[in-house]
Amino acid sequence: MDLVIKNGKVVTHSETVSAAIGVDNGKVVAITPEELLPSADRVIDAHGKYILPGAVDLHTHMASGEYFNIPFSETAPKETGAAALGGVTTAAVYLRRVKTGLLTHVDDLKRDFEANSYIDGFFHMMVADEANLGQIEKAPDHGIFGFKFMMGYKGPQAEALGIPPIDDGFVLDGFRRVRRLGFPSRGMVHAENIDIVLWLRKSIEAEGRQDARAWFDTRPNFVEEECIHRALFLAKVAHCPLYIVHNTIRESVDIIARAKAEGIDVVMETCPQYLTHTSDHPVSVIEENPVFANVNPPLRGKEDNERLWQGIRDGVVDTIASDHTSVTRELKGKDMWKAPMGIGNASGMILPVMISEGVNKNRIPLEKVAEVCSYNPARVFGFYPRKGTISIGSDADLVIVDMEKKVKFTSKMSTSLCDWSIWEGWEFKGFPVGTIIRGEVVAEEGKLVGKPGYGRYLYR
Repeated sequence: MDLVIKNGKVVTHSETVSAAIGVDNGKVVAITPEELLPSADRVIDAHGKYILPGAVDLHTHMASGEYFNIPFSETAPKETGAAALGGVTTAAVYLRRVKTGLLTHVDDLKRDFEANSYIDGFFHMMVADEANLGQIEKAPDHGIFGFKFMMGYKGPQAEALGIPPIDDGFVLDGFRRVRRLGFPSRGMVHAENIDIVLWLRKSIEAEGRQDARAWFDTRPNFVEEECIHRALFLAKVAHCPLYIVHNTIRESVDIIARAKAEGIDVVMETCPQYLTHTSDHPVSVIEENPVFANVNPPLRGKEDNERLWQGIRDGVVDTIASDHTSVTRELKGKDMWKAPMGIGNASGMILPVMISEGVNKNRIPLEKVAEVCSYNPARVFGFYPRKGTISIGSDADLVIVDMEKKVKFTSKMSTSLCDWSIWEGWEFKGFPVGTIIRGEVVAEEGKLVGKPGYGRYLYR
């Protein structure tokens, strides 16, 4: 065999067992007592550690540097490297091309990804105009199954990104097109009522406020709540499978639970930042730089954090993703109202947050981490059982976790272009110490040991 990992505990969404894992030609070929395995080119002793399936991050903006004239070929190694250090082995990248449509450029973007990525991945289409709407039908031929409709984008931020406004008729039309594609294609939405946001922003911005609270006040909970209701209604009318990204509010848990009970096919995602940070007590990096609070949707209250954790425990929250961006301090600037949106480097923080704040604080079991970070995400877009699990024949995408390891995190530990972190100075208990992708060790003890260009673009 190429690789044997011995003396560890193997974790899937359904169980944890003591076993060795045998890997050959990039695939898991054995899960068995060590003495039953043949010799291997490399043996890793995972004594006292846990082996989880690699995380599948369904929500990244790893190409966000393009908005600031940084080519995808330059952001890809930085951002995928940061993800790999945190145990992410597969990532979906949101891409947007207005006027010409994404498919016109997709081959070049795939080439840039495969030439520079440490991890495997695929693309989602941001359906922002008629050109992309017209390309939905052919997108699955290019490995694209997620179609994000920009319900939360109008006004200054949308204009800065070149995103034209869309209405509910556009969304309904798109949902119907996605429905005709069948599994695993899904309509996706950023759920915020942007008309109310802009109405609130007008008076708050006019007051000249530049405090972090100013941004939170433009996007109260009910702004997200209303749009979730509307997106679910339109998906129900169109019979379109729906994926609601980065849910942040406590109300969303009950709304989506009811929708699932009614038979609506909806996937609920949240992100690590909405499980750990609050607008009530901003961390020091936001207090010192209020412009870092400019993220859509914004950080919420403590009650929202805890209700989302409960939603994970109860199985209402299906996936944990990052909404990762590579916005630097310089790009953020100092003006709250002109700053580019984004919470920064988050992909590599999914597993540290879920393990330290979730498992080690008795909020969730370790199997739940494998479920919402790997198993469910892989199933949503049809990559299971190739990805998202540890089973015979699956890709050997594995992350070795030391549940006792204490790490005081700093942004300097990440390769991301984003040179700040809302987790700066946080002490985590439980941390990934090894990331393996298709049988190759890519990250080890906080260092990248793989090579950019190893990652592959995935087709279902």
